[in-house]
Amino acid sequence: MRLNTIRTAVAAAGALVVTLAGAVFGTAPASAVSADFEYEVGVNAGPYVDVPGTAITFDAAAGERSFLWSRYFSTEPVDALSAGDNIGNTFAIRCQGADGTALPSGTETGAYWAANLVPPGETRLTTALRWVFIAPADGSYTCRLSIVSYSSIIKNGRTVTMRVPAGAELARKTYAATARWTLPADKGTTVARGITATTLGYTYTPSATDSDFVVYQDAALTTCVYNSSICSGGTSAHTGTVVDTWVEAQPQNASGVACGGPIAGPVSRWNITDDKHHQTAANTLKLTKAQLGGCTQVRTTLKVRNVSGNPVNIHDGHASQTIAATHGAGISYTP
Repeated sequence: MRLNTIRTAVAAAGALVVTLAGAVFGTAPASAVSADFEYEVGVNAGPYVDVPGTAITFDAAAGERSFLWSRYFSTEPVDALSAGDNIGNTFAIRCQGADGTALPSGTETGAYWAANLVPPGETRLTTALRWVFIAPADGSYTCRLSIVSYSSIIKNGRTVTMRVPAGAELARKTYAATARWTLPADKGTTVARGITATTLGYTYTPSATDSDFVVYQDAALTTCVYNSSICSGGTSAHTGTVVDTWVEAQPQNASGVACGGPIAGPVSRWNITDDKHHQTAANTLKLTKAQLGGCTQVRTTLKVRNVSGNPVNIHDGHASQTIAATHGAGISYTP
């Protein structure tokens, strides 16, 4: 699988988010970036830089859930890069109090999407960020799009400037039956070649009055390179990992008894080369209540199948600022 195939898979995931947000969820308030935004690459991942024009402020009651998603959010080098000039990128949705105060300690504040840009085959990365904000108390909140880029090529006085093209947006909608879940800090795993892992399990109950619902399961994945400091089992015999991911939903009644067989979502394939290093795999399953066969809930899981290459690590817990790594959500709606 080539880099253009990776770009196709990522672009398709992003397009699906936009399509669902537009066709299923309708128009949502968003704030476009007024012009291109440039920022510098560091040697290591430093503080996030906020993308101007993407902040949205809203009032929310305690426990209120807001579905947030990015649109047209990408990054590219200002000057063309050569083979080997790989740039790590972490895109994020980040929330805080409208007055700039941090959310209470332990409160999940956002979610991230990460991947390396691998030139010259790749000239731009486009994210597919989505996350559910849960208001910790009655109040006013601000959420925004942020990014940080980093690379070991920043040395001997070299500089690299990246650009977020104009038009990036953060959108928000609220729904009656919205849930979110994050893979706990002790539940990450490394998946060996030929193995399919089942993870990110959650029992979601759709709205009793809506006819349709969507389940998202987004996995932060890293290939285990030889002598990796992140995960073990990688050898120099392989130059990455080919991974398939998808959502599976098992209809259940209220007591947890299965109704019929599981329903599998579309499979996405990801070629996480050593140069690509890491990849957030976005997965979506759209269902109707009629597919549940009279059941009231679904047990939803994420499937990660290591097709070939080195082991692959599924990241758990949160990055700094309590930003979710591998996470999911369920949203009910009526078209």
